[in-house]
Amino acid sequence: MPTDKETFAEKNPGAEIFLRERTGGAVLLAVSPLRMVISIEGTIQSEDIVNVLKDAREVGLFRDDNFSALVDMTNFTGVIDWRKIPEISEVMPKGETRTNKNAYVVRNDFFAMLAKINAVLFPKTQHATFKTEEDARQWLGWM
Repeated sequence: MPTDKETFAEKNPGAEIFLRERTGGAVLLAVSPLRMVISIEGTIQSEDIVNVLKDAREVGLFRDDNFSALVDMTNFTGVIDWRKIPEISEVMPKGETRTNKNAYVVRNDFFAMLAKINAVLFPKTQHATFKTEEDARQWLGWM
């Protein structure tokens, strides 16, 4: 069962929360100054990931393009639409004036491979994969 918006908000105090959900899946996004957390859960579609990022951009939350991100994919069971990856890269902050850091919480090597793909799409961003959210937050300097 996907995380509900309230529980996600409690884990990310002070952040603006965005949600896209379908039967069997959800993508949740928390945006606060210089950081974002994305939780991709269940059988969510890649277009929902694009759309939740667009939602945040449309209200002006990615104006300066400098964010570090925690991307939690441990509960994602859907299919990656590789055709959507360039579209995701268009709406994600890229770190134009400083080096961003993206931490990916993954359950296996297949999802760890996504960090390597993102390293090509976001060359000004440092990328690392982790098995726990706590380790990811520590690497990001959020603890």
